Amino acid sequence: MTMKSKFLSGTVMPLALGISVVAAGSGYASAASSSGENPTAVPRPAQTGMIWLAAGCGACNPCNPCGANPCAAACNPCNPCNPCGAGAVAELTAGEARKAYDCLVKDLVAGYGKSGLTVAGHYKDWKNYSSQPYVSDTHGGRYVNNYGNTTAGNYGKYEAAGRMPVGAILAKDSFVAKANGKLAAGPLFLMEKMPAGFKKVSGNWRYTMVLPNGQVFGTTNGAGSAKMDFCYECHMAVAEEQDSLMFLPDEYRVR
Repeated sequence: MTMKSKFLSGTVMPLALGISVVAAGSGYASAASSSGENPTAVPRPAQTGMIWLAAGCGACNPCNPCGANPCAAACNPCNPCNPCGAGAVAELTAGEARKAYDCLVKDLVAGYGKSGLTVAGHYKDWKNYSSQPYVSDTHGGRYVNNYGNTTAGNYGKYEAAGRMPVGAILAKDSFVAKANGKLAAGPLFLMEKMPAGFKKVSGNWRYTMVLPNGQVFGTTNGAGSAKMDFCYECHMAVAEEQDSLMFLPDEYRVR
């Protein structure tokens, strides 16, 4: 993997950048705005005495999408000064990361599903190319997983994947592990390969960001399209050699 690819794909150093990135999907529909706080609590390993709180719409959510969105277009994950950054985050062991995700995943899928997007409710049925949730610096220092539909099956070849066919969809769900022991749901980032002529400057990829309460933050060539420009601007850095795909670090890859 080239240094550029490693930097853009995200490393394991938890940095406080911005709200998560990656994106695109099919079956777009109008977004719902309803939300509610999830009181579920799961004990962290006994030796720490801390509690992991599953709170997709609580005060521990740094971007709090459950009211008026205070971030608006400022939620640019490529901006290291992003005021919506994850803040101080916890470095989790592999076991802790998996346990945290297991705690949150039902709430993540339920929240994203309020968007009305078909893909938001079904991405979990796709192959997960991540052996565990890992920190992606280019997605706001949040823990993410990489899913792909069957059309994107060559994604598992990573740098040898070649160009994705039309209809390939990649999804990243995300969460924050705060230094104080709390968990917060993050956005869902979708990336769908569209037919030639869709949008040349995006490499004909459609990017979509779904907030934890189901609100669609933006969709390329759709509502809020301008707010998604930073997605393709970041990804186009590897457009020629990797068809705009940014692969996860080697140590987390499922073959």
